Amino acid sequence: MHSRKSTVAQVFLHLFLIALLFIMLYPLGMALWNAFKSELGFAYTRWYPTLPLRVTNFATAFPAVWRYILNTVIVAAVGTCGMLFIASLAAFAFARLRFPGREFFYMMVIALMMIPGILTMVPTYMMYKSLGLLNTYWVLILPIVFGGSVFGMFLLRSFFQSIPEDVFEAARIDGATEFRVYRAMCIPMSLPIMGTLAIMQINSTWNDYLWPMITIKDYDIITISAGLLMRFVQAYSNNYPLQFAAYLLSSLPLILLFIFANKYYVEGMISSAIKM
Repeated sequence: MHSRKSTVAQVFLHLFLIALLFIMLYPLGMALWNAFKSELGFAYTRWYPTLPLRVTNFATAFPAVWRYILNTVIVAAVGTCGMLFIASLAAFAFARLRFPGREFFYMMVIALMMIPGILTMVPTYMMYKSLGLLNTYWVLILPIVFGGSVFGMFLLRSFFQSIPEDVFEAARIDGATEFRVYRAMCIPMSLPIMGTLAIMQINSTWNDYLWPMITIKDYDIITISAGLLMRFVQAYSNNYPLQFAAYLLSSLPLILLFIFANKYYVEGMISSAIKM
């Protein structure tokens, strides 16, 4: 009797998981097959794929979005590299160096994670405006470098603290400076977790639309999410297949990044969980 109840429970659990999986994947499927429909085909049915496939949607969408994708690649690459450098350097200092008030300053930095970003958006905008950085790449890059460093430092500090002290002592005995210990030992050992941080930051930059919409008026340097919302969707507001094609094109770099960096992403997530 108990075995029968367990089997029924397992059946309902699997059905529930299948329903959740369907709810999650079906909208992605709709975006995929609707990108290959004509306007008439989309008006006729949008709930399942039909033939023929209209590949010209992508040929029409690409010239309109490639610049936004390139801008996002530039902003994400430069911002993420700067974020990783500052976060790893600060994490090494808080994890391995001894100085007065270390724990107090660390807690003050970590407290920044508790402040909602929307709360500081207006003061941040005013600050960048006073510096004359609005409508430039820097107004998009600098918030990534300094804003993303807080969480990165929190994650990397735990990782650096887990490295045995004997390793650092041996390097110092051999005459290595603190910066060389950081560069030659900590950085190579933390590449998986830094890869995870990089993927998370790039994904966040790719999906951000509010800050670029506020600070960028020149559409030649705007990023992909804001560019799609402010220009592409307005220009093709009645052509949903073309919009879906643009969405897929804009998602392609992230998909490729995750496919090729999936191994390092998983390794970084596992190692950070174990170290913490």
